[in-house]
Amino acid sequence: MWLVLLFRVCLLSGFLLSAWKWGDWKNWQKYYSTILFVMVANLSAGYISYHHPLWIYNDDAIFTTEASIEYLNTYLALPAVTLIYLSNFPVAGTAHKCAYVLMWVVVFSTIEYIDTQIAGLSYSNGWALKYSIVFDYFMFLIIRTHYVRPLSGWLLAVMMAVFILATFNYFSAEMK
Repeated sequence: MWLVLLFRVCLLSGFLLSAWKWGDWKNWQKYYSTILFVMVANLSAGYISYHHPLWIYNDDAIFTTEASIEYLNTYLALPAVTLIYLSNFPVAGTAHKCAYVLMWVVVFSTIEYIDTQIAGLSYSNGWALKYSIVFDYFMFLIIRTHYVRPLSGWLLAVMMAVFILATFNYFSAEMK
């Protein structure tokens, strides 16, 4: 439990300090709508998957509910990550853009792998790390798409949500 707490504190601190150092705070308004988009998407996913979760945040020494961990992610970690990601997105070069997105996928996949190894996160209802890797790839593409073309970002997010709902049998699961 303490190892999970230490990991979460280090991770959250790392995201917040990185956002402070590498985030474009002078122009934060440019990123605001996409930060809100990411927060709404995460809260919506948590609400929809309440009775049929694909991953479960296990408690630690302080945060004893999954909701408290999800709120930390939604209101602190994800806004920081979104600000860093969008602030530093390459301007030119398809290869650079692809490499940048893949770097974020590797970072998030590595974090998730470590989290599962220390029992801070567990999978259920058929989800696995391989699905998270694919999800992360599309998530980062959708975040950038929303930043550039908000309506297209919403459309892609809804399409991805419907795909996940259909693939992981949500339509037969109890919904909240």
